[in-house]
Amino acid sequence: MKLIGVTNLNISKIGILGAGVMGPGIAEVFAIFGASHNFNIFICDISPIAIKEAIQRLKEDLVKVGTTGLYSEEDLAKAKDRITFTTKINDIYDSDLIIEAVPENLELKKKIFHELDRNITPTAIIATNSSGLSITEISSNTIRPERCIGTHFMNPPILMPLVEVVNGNKTSKKVTKTVMSLLREVNKQPVLVKKDIPGYVHNRLQAAVFRELMYLVDQDVMSIVDLEMTVRYGLGLRLPIMKVFEMVDLMGIDTIFSVLSYLYPSLARSTEPPAFLKDMITKGTLGVKSQKGFHDYRDYDMQQSMTQKQIGTFQLLMLMQQFD
Repeated sequence: MKLIGVTNLNISKIGILGAGVMGPGIAEVFAIFGASHNFNIFICDISPIAIKEAIQRLKEDLVKVGTTGLYSEEDLAKAKDRITFTTKINDIYDSDLIIEAVPENLELKKKIFHELDRNITPTAIIATNSSGLSITEISSNTIRPERCIGTHFMNPPILMPLVEVVNGNKTSKKVTKTVMSLLREVNKQPVLVKKDIPGYVHNRLQAAVFRELMYLVDQDVMSIVDLEMTVRYGLGLRLPIMKVFEMVDLMGIDTIFSVLSYLYPSLARSTEPPAFLKDMITKGTLGVKSQKGFHDYRDYDMQQSMTQKQIGTFQLLMLMQQFD
């Protein structure tokens, strides 16, 4: 499949390395939204158990997607048929694009990039789904750093439109354009992170909000419930409809300058997470995985709740398109 008007690269076979949390979800994106291109998608993992679990998760995910009413059963069945699972890494060596989605470990990713670099075709693109590690460092053991790039999909990939495309120090413009175009072809909203900075952009913004929230909890300024309501029914309600810099423009540049001059000195500036989070970890209060965190999940049907939230997110996305 030639990406007309972008580069002379062909993308027909896509290899995804890692069948954990993100790999199968990324495969679903290319299988469903790339229907018109009929991508040949391989998911590789050295663990047969991981492969078995990923196959089951893929079936469940397609059922959930089916509940939205956006896709026919026939389309979803065809999407499943486009995905092949394998435990042999050489099955993906002839891919045009390989997306690495293994655990967030720098040395592991560097090792994988080095192995791929020695075996794949000269024109292939190697991407990492890292959520914040340096693309430049991950690709440092390759002889083709210009063909290495970051593609940070949000979880779950089939639902979240945003993908951060992250350039390493030597990533070529041609590769960047190809990847950006490819992602648009599969109904994603790619954004270009031009500088290889820790955490990229999405996680930095999220961390900045979390830092202030944790500070306000630590200082007992507001209850957890009221903080959530403040975010949800204030800033959170505006952002899906109004662009963030549009909000600034509406406030007035002079006004925002005055407000920030007043507030900046009092905002959280800690370079470490608050101590109460460490106390929660020591007590085994880890969130959903331990059934208790800031909220109690012991009598909570998480699977049903997440399904409802996914359907709601689809509906919200359709509404947001009216304001783009």
